[in-house]
Formats: sequence, C-alpha cells, structure tokens
Amino acid sequence: MDKSTVLPPADLPDSPVVADHRAALTIRGLQADTAAQSVMIAEYRSRLAPKTRRRHEVDLQGFADFLATVGVVIPVDDEEVSVLAHDPTAWQGITAGLISAFRTWMLTEGYAIGTINIRLATVRTYARLAHLAGVIPADAYSRIRAITGYRRSEGDNLDQQRVATAKATRIATKKATANILETPQIIELKQSPWRNPTARSEAVIARDALLVCLLVDLGLRCGEVALLRWDSLRNGLLTVARPKVKIVQRHRLLGDVDTVLARYQALVPAPADPAQLLIASFDQNGVFTCFGLSERAISKRIQQLGVLIGIPNLSPHDLRHSWATRLAQLQVPIQALRDAGGWSNFATPGRYVAQQAIANDRIPLDNDLVAESES
Repeated sequence: MDKSTVLPPADLPDSPVVADHRAALTIRGLQADTAAQSVMIAEYRSRLAPKTRRRHEVDLQGFADFLATVGVVIPVDDEEVSVLAHDPTAWQGITAGLISAFRTWMLTEGYAIGTINIRLATVRTYARLAHLAGVIPADAYSRIRAITGYRRSEGDNLDQQRVATAKATRIATKKATANILETPQIIELKQSPWRNPTARSEAVIARDALLVCLLVDLGLRCGEVALLRWDSLRNGLLTVARPKVKIVQRHRLLGDVDTVLARYQALVPAPADPAQLLIASFDQNGVFTCFGLSERAISKRIQQLGVLIGIPNLSPHDLRHSWATRLAQLQVPIQALRDAGGWSNFATPGRYVAQQAIANDRIPLDNDLVAESES
C-alpha cells in the first residue's frame, strides 16, 4: 500500500507508536486535521477549470472589497489574489452576519441580482471548505448556510425598487441581455473586416472574417475557437474540442466558413507543425508574429467589429446566441441544435426553441366576423 502523502510516517519523532489504538487514532486524527486544514482549499481548486478558478478569485476579491469598507483588510499574495482564495485560516472570524451584510452591500452598490447570487454561492463554498478545515465552527457555518441569494421574482421586485429610487441595478461582468443579430446585421458583420478603416493587412482582414464565421455560422464558443489547430482541418471537416462539456466533435464547414477559411489559408501559410494553433496573431503593422490568439484578444476583435456596424459591446457569445436563435427560427430539431451547439442537456437549446415558439400556433380559431359577412 502506498504511504500517505498527507500524514507523516509513524516512525518520526512527532509520530510516536502508541500501543493503545484509541490513543494512536487520537494522535493521527489530530495530525490529519492539521494536514487537511492546509490543503483543503488547494485540493478543491485543483479540480476546477481555470476559468472557474479565476471567477472565484474575482468573487472573493469582491468579498474582500466589502470587508475593507468595514475596516477589515484582507491580504493578497504575490499574484494579487486574495488569501481568501487559498488559505482556510483567512476565514477565521467570518460570520453569517458579515456575509449577510455583504449581500446587502452588493444590493446597495447596484450589483446585478445574478452577480449577487453567484458571489454569495462562491463565498458559501469557501466558507464550507474553511468549516471542513476546522476554521469555522459548526454553529457559525450552519447560520452561513442559511444565507441564500434572491429568487427571480424577488430579484425583479428588488430591481423595481432600485429603479424607483434611482439606484443602479447592473454592475456585472456580463450584459443584462445578449445582442441577438438579425440576418442583415450578420451579413454586415461578416463584411465589416473589409470595411475596417484600421485594417492593417489582408491577412488580418481574412483572420477577422474567419473569427466571425466560426462564431456565427458554426456557433462555436470563444474558447473553442482559440483552441483550434491546423490539424483540426481534415477532409472538409473541422474537429472541435469542447472542454466545457468534455467532448470532441467534427463539424462540416457550413455557411461562409469554407470560403473565408480558404482565403485565410491563402494569406497565412500553414506552419510546418500542424499541431500549431489555427488563429494567427499580428503586430500593429499587420505583420504575422505567431500562431495563437487568446480569448480576450478574440473578444476584443469582435467588439471592434461590432462598433463598425453600430452594435457596441458585441461579444463572441452574442454571435453564438445569434447562431442558436437563427436555427431555432428555422425550426431545427432540438436534438440537432443541442448536438451542434455542444450542450450536454436540452435545457439551454430548449430556451432558444421556446423563445421562438408562437404560443397559440395550434389553436384552430376561425374569424367569426368574416365568416358571418360572407354568409
């Protein structure tokens, strides 16, 4: 059997062998609790996706910002991340009253209801880890667990009250609603790279056009576009890794993807190593620098193109929303929509279908007045 990587070996000076198994369990139990206290949060975070870890850090920094307003300054590490994100002992003294006050503070500061609920969930999660590490007592944690976010109806009522008192209702990293593009707007967006007065080279134009089409014609997520490689293209198909749902799919090059991809390949020669990322980066003069474009850079390019067609704050996810909405309008079967969109359930594609449904489409009611006048 492998030796424990958490507990010290029994033959060390601080781990004496005790004849009575109950006394030995007491000693080892205390050692285990001490070890768990130091690794509880780290072990949890090791299982999270990078994006989730970053979101937790932002949420916990928001909690730290609130604590600073009541005179409690939470330290940060060398990477400017609050110690609340990795040190269970930093939660010593956190109470249900403080977390309840945090919820009220966010409401007063004008945070969106969705953001409030997410940040509360993050704080409760790390409070639970601190409790498991023995930092927050059971009675204190039981009261913390009772602090919940707002239901949708409650959030609507609170927003109405905030509007009535001229208070902000939308401090958040996401827009309140997505920009759903109509077909003429999609066409204009596809043409916008060529109309961009700041375009630096034909290769940059082709790259930007490819980004638009991958998002709005294939419905890919921004992160999935960033992960595409040159060897993802084979026999007229595009292999797409979808880390969010842990699957890999093959897609046909629908819409204008095939055309803009051919133009991109003509202007950006393929690398010797086909495992290189597909999307190229360029310097300020439009000269190729390397393969690979971050999600943030992709988002910035889409936002800039959106401004050209009169849509501020356009995001890659807006184009995915627009893609799904178009397919729902075309009455694409929900299973086909789910598979093409890379969702793991029917709930999300079902919302697009429901939004396009006509509530009384199957009600066979004739026009009585017309029928009477014709008789």
